[in-house]
Amino acid sequence: MVDDSPDPQQLIDRRSILRYSVVGGAIGLAGCTGGGDGDGTDSATDEPSSTAEGTPLSTEEDVQTGGRPVVGLGAEPQAFNPLVTSDADAWAIMDRLYPYPTVRDPADVDNTHPYVFNDWSFDPDSLTGEVTLTEGFQWSDGEPLNAEGVAWWFQYLMDNSGHRYESNTNQIASIEATGEYELSFELEASTAAVFTPETGVFAVPLLPAHVWQEVDDYTQYSPDELIGAQGFEWSDSSPGNWYELNSNPDLMPDEIHEGPYVDGLRFRVFGDMTTLVEELRQGNVDLTYNSIAPNRAFQLQDADSAKVWNSRARGYNYIAHNMRRTPFDDKPFRQSLGFIYPFNYLQSQLRRGMTETGDYVAAKVYDPWRPDSFDSPIQHGPYMTEDGQLDVERAREFLENADGEHDYTFGSVESPQVTGDQEIRVDGELLTEAHTNNAGDAGQGPISLVITPPSTAPVEAQAGARFVENLNEVGIPAETEPVAEGSQNSLIWGQEDFDMWSSGWIWMPKPHMYMGFWLTSSSVDADSSSDNVNLNPMGYTNADDLISAVQTTYEPEEQQQATKEALAQVYEDQPVLVTEYPNRLHASSNAYTGWVKLPGGITQNPWTYLNVRQA
Repeated sequence: MVDDSPDPQQLIDRRSILRYSVVGGAIGLAGCTGGGDGDGTDSATDEPSSTAEGTPLSTEEDVQTGGRPVVGLGAEPQAFNPLVTSDADAWAIMDRLYPYPTVRDPADVDNTHPYVFNDWSFDPDSLTGEVTLTEGFQWSDGEPLNAEGVAWWFQYLMDNSGHRYESNTNQIASIEATGEYELSFELEASTAAVFTPETGVFAVPLLPAHVWQEVDDYTQYSPDELIGAQGFEWSDSSPGNWYELNSNPDLMPDEIHEGPYVDGLRFRVFGDMTTLVEELRQGNVDLTYNSIAPNRAFQLQDADSAKVWNSRARGYNYIAHNMRRTPFDDKPFRQSLGFIYPFNYLQSQLRRGMTETGDYVAAKVYDPWRPDSFDSPIQHGPYMTEDGQLDVERAREFLENADGEHDYTFGSVESPQVTGDQEIRVDGELLTEAHTNNAGDAGQGPISLVITPPSTAPVEAQAGARFVENLNEVGIPAETEPVAEGSQNSLIWGQEDFDMWSSGWIWMPKPHMYMGFWLTSSSVDADSSSDNVNLNPMGYTNADDLISAVQTTYEPEEQQQATKEALAQVYEDQPVLVTEYPNRLHASSNAYTGWVKLPGGITQNPWTYLNVRQA
């Protein structure tokens, strides 16, 4: 599967593409950019270290500059507001403009690399710390990026609630500038991660204070142009078609990187992955930002102009359950879906082995933080057959013997969706009558699974269709509900108007601090009364204390144990059914070199775009 030839960029050879390609498609994911770890609090972990693959960060004096790589996006960016959007295509652009305090070290990805924060310290006894900023960053409108602006930005986040970084900044008691490039801060409590990239307290993109000082209601803010400070600046756009950034190396200090070496980046929107991959094969696209599946890679096997990259997953795909609704308000019913989901079909046929079967809300690349077994530390599961195949009788028996919110029986078939020989009853009623909406109104008919349309995400659609077929074979009337990606944000995150939803996270960091980002009550709109974005659309609240323990435990071994317990509880409760940890496949053209590979792929790190250059 992996090419061991001397060329480190050709990570999948043509024969392996052929071997692993049959049915496939783009991974339909709700975007979450992410980083790693390593502020010194987790150095005792036994996770194997890995090294960045691909062309090393350039220190050559004769780098060929110029050119404007075209980055292919799978869909139109929805909103350029980092406090509310989880749209991956929007983040593809925003991550080129908004720098982070720290990032992952490209040469040693288990460790933290200074970025806007050049030096830092934290005393867990006094809960105080100090930061020295890297001098030389500036915003693209000419304003300096200094300590006063950074302190103001974090205070803004502390003063506002409901945004996606609330679980980071609610741990800060105070922060202030003590010099032009110096900060001091105090935390509310000891925490497991302070400076770790995109999991710690300061794992927040830095935005220009002088712009956001004019924003009274961040939920209503949607800028048309962005002010950046990461080597690129906004140039022009044709919304829905393309977005263009110009490079400006003067926006960042040379000690971080002498690049970018290209003239700029052009992000081009495609309506479907077939067109995107064909354009790359013809040399009109230089990088696929979103993942491609094995069959897409197969289309590139004879294209001497392109490469395919393979990276182990740091995220996961899942089926979310709306716990406000009957029968999803019942833990045993949610658990039973693990017997019914087509794990084997997805892994063996659709992905052809280019994925790992899912269970916990943490990819298997993070073994030290995952529970040691399904029986420890909390008795639970596994809720799937050993071979991953549908076992109708086992699923029915599990439900009939369940001790939960509802009683389940099976009788004669009355619903046209059901293909099996029996149909489920919930508390004596047909599921179609017992099924409620968010307001508790019964009679909502078959349960539905929201999926991204097959033209955009064929694998997701085929796996979802097989899941629904399995449900109907067991006797649970179900249907698929294709919804365009652009419409899912409001339907799911804002209105919570769904039964089940097929989605995923592209990039989840260790030590799973992002459980607090989307699996706690602070991110729930319990009665669906608000149209604001709420990043826990399931309505799950049962692991708040355990997740809080993860985020406030400082010692590495204790923090790992706390994480295992939280993961086990979430697995038992099944607010989401984790279906897989799909390998990340990206494709790039041979017109450019310098792409940097970190776990999770080549597109999800700043080094790729700062280091890319003409071949």
